[in-house]
Amino acid sequence: MSLKDTARTVAALDTLHKAIGDHLKAGKHELEAGLKAAKAETGTQKISISLDDNGPDIGSVSLVQPKAAAAVTDPEAFAAWVVSFGDRFKSEIERKFVTSVRPVFQKMILDQVTAAGVAEWADPETGVIHEVPGVAMSGRAAYTRMTITDVGKAAIPQAWREGRLASVLPDIAPAAIESGDGEAEQLRAKVADLEKRLEWLNALEAAGVDNWGGIEVAIEMYNGGAE
Repeated sequence: MSLKDTARTVAALDTLHKAIGDHLKAGKHELEAGLKAAKAETGTQKISISLDDNGPDIGSVSLVQPKAAAAVTDPEAFAAWVVSFGDRFKSEIERKFVTSVRPVFQKMILDQVTAAGVAEWADPETGVIHEVPGVAMSGRAAYTRMTITDVGKAAIPQAWREGRLASVLPDIAPAAIESGDGEAEQLRAKVADLEKRLEWLNALEAAGVDNWGGIEVAIEMYNGGAE
């Protein structure tokens, strides 16, 4: 493959990569919103995936609802609580301009509070259960989890090679390049930049890229000088 052919391939792949990324981001957002709506309406949290209505399942996508996790809502109150243990947790305290708890120790406490499900910490040495000030249980947003089987990972590229994904994939390139949104403008600018880069590579190839003694000639050609 010539340098010109390589540049052409990279330009095409780079443009399509960005366009696909935009569609993927929008698709994931739509999928998550749809699953949340389905859960609210029918309780559905998981659906199977197939390449066509009559084909075998190649994977699934589900709505994951993480359990509430402990979070420090008042760092000063939490730090004061740890300090109240005196020398026992002295090494876990960092004093700079303000007193703070070492991140590793804070994470340990929060993990144990999360496991308990309430803002309380059971002292493993004394058995005393402490209410932890400055800490509260905080809900976390649901998210989607997609699983593609090994069969699906082989079936998808095969279907692409055979041209059977036309009804599944959006019309990527025209939509990305012709639309007037900000991302499309950035894409057009990138394409223009790649075209200029291609001109430079063409000049290098014409001047003899394997012989760097011709670099001065290539620069002159690129700037519109002698051909």
